[in-house]
Amino acid sequence: MTTIYLKARQGAIISQIIDELLLDGIALDQMRVHAAHKLHKGEFAVACVRHRSLARALGEGAAMGALFATPVVVAALLAGAAMLALPVILLGAGIGGIFAALHARLLDKEIAPQANALDRGALLLAIEVAHANVGAIQDRIKERHPEVIVLGADPAGTPPFPSA
Repeated sequence: MTTIYLKARQGAIISQIIDELLLDGIALDQMRVHAAHKLHKGEFAVACVRHRSLARALGEGAAMGALFATPVVVAALLAGAAMLALPVILLGAGIGGIFAALHARLLDKEIAPQANALDRGALLLAIEVAHANVGAIQDRIKERHPEVIVLGADPAGTPPFPSA
């Protein structure tokens, strides 16, 4: 199987392409949409993956880590060890931030070359197809949807053998 990447600005176009691919015999579990913004439940019939920037992941993880450290802080305050409160919250925030950043980096590794486009509102559709069908599917999408950028098998959009 080969993954084909498509980039578009509008969700309606991605939905239309998904419907066309379903008619072409490509299963729902072979497609997924990547976006930087939160997608509404049911907006797409396929799996959706939310891209998070490193700064956003650090911030969200730090907040969650500090939140999870709160019970330990309350216990320390009740035990009379108020000096432990700030270090425990900072430790929780640090661990949460680092964990969230690493997790986001692992999830976004596949689409890292398109991170800036996603941050500007683009949507990325990844389609798993048999290697023999890659050319036909790409040509059909280019013909039906000239507004969509077909990146091919490389999320960076570079051809495997660039011409000189």
